[in-house]
Amino acid sequence: MLQIIIDYALIVAFIALTADIIIQILHITKRKSSKDISIKGCIIRSFGALVLLIKFFLLSDLYLVIGQTIFLLAYITYFSLIIYYRK
Repeated sequence: MLQIIIDYALIVAFIALTADIIIQILHITKRKSSKDISIKGCIIRSFGALVLLIKFFLLSDLYLVIGQTIFLLAYITYFSLIIYYRK
């Protein structure tokens, strides 16, 4: 029972993380600028997200892999827009 609660809590956490990135994406596209966002910080976060995805694959935990993959795809979109709108 506890594992089921933890699995659902993870899904909610990944939804919240992805929603935050989507809000940032909308903010960047609305302003058409990303000059106030640190590229170094984004690279570090990307590396961390990739390491977590690899770890979750090694654990073979489907919920973690799916959640982290969705988050990483949203983050790649975010990072791409940061580069695109860099002025």
